[in-house]
Amino acid sequence: MRTAFCFTPDRRFFPPAVRAIASLLEAEPDFRHEIMLICEPGDVTPGFDRLMRSLRDRITLKTLDFSAYDRELTPKGRFSRAVFRRLFLDDILPPGIDRIVTVDSDMLAARPGLSRLAGFDFGGRPLAAAYDMIFLMDFKGDALARQFQKSRQRLGVPRDTPYFNAGLMAIDRAAWRAEKLTDRVKEALRSDPARYPFMEQDALNATLKGAFAPLSPRFNFMGDFFLLDLERVIEPIVLHFVIPPKPWEPGFRGEARFAEAYRSWFAASPWPDWAKGAEGARGARPRRTPLRRAFAERLAAYLETAPFIDGPLRLRT
Repeated sequence: MRTAFCFTPDRRFFPPAVRAIASLLEAEPDFRHEIMLICEPGDVTPGFDRLMRSLRDRITLKTLDFSAYDRELTPKGRFSRAVFRRLFLDDILPPGIDRIVTVDSDMLAARPGLSRLAGFDFGGRPLAAAYDMIFLMDFKGDALARQFQKSRQRLGVPRDTPYFNAGLMAIDRAAWRAEKLTDRVKEALRSDPARYPFMEQDALNATLKGAFAPLSPRFNFMGDFFLLDLERVIEPIVLHFVIPPKPWEPGFRGEARFAEAYRSWFAASPWPDWAKGAEGARGARPRRTPLRRAFAERLAAYLETAPFIDGPLRLRT
């Protein structure tokens, strides 16, 4: 199955997207699928052509004016127009690509496994993705969990319906097109933008209402997972730094090892100034408090029973 792994950054996330691609190839040196950077011409950070040859030659850079696709859509808060780009990849990519994997620019590959996304059976569903903390926080049961529950209710998604994170999606192109997802999600965002605070992610979840193929958190290790001492048992393939500041930015509050993964790479890249943001990070491993321990135990019990298409999780907290 011909598969393209697509990164769609704006200018602010272009170097981190290249770092994400480098991590993928570091984790899987024999990676054979196509890798595409798809953005507007002004998003390309000067120096891209000076990347080391072995990395630059693996990347297909495609630039275009996205206003033809997203002119009716308005981003919110810290997000830019780039959040909508993944919705239009079916329209943009050439024929012959059967599966599209979208990867956020604030992700790092931690170990081999991303190439497996080309071979999973989605059971007729248009996409595969991992559960978001907006859904998994239910197992913590705090005020934020109740806020997330109300948010899902406003989307028309029942509380027990899984809600996915759109940062990494593996898309079956034929099924996506058959369900007219680009048009349906675009119309939802255009007609009632206030209903979707998490924009395209909310609109996709509201449209699909749980009809997606679930990936385990191996493929999107995000949010509170970093606080729950589950990394050693989940053995994530992809780390997702969803909460700002990011590991390459000043003030990063996570573990210093993550900031160092960016600092050392940027220092040797065409963008050494980007290494400065990650300097001095001293975050330690989070403490396993009683509250976190209880959350981890409830979450692990659920995850061990979930039917992930990449196989079951066996967790011991």
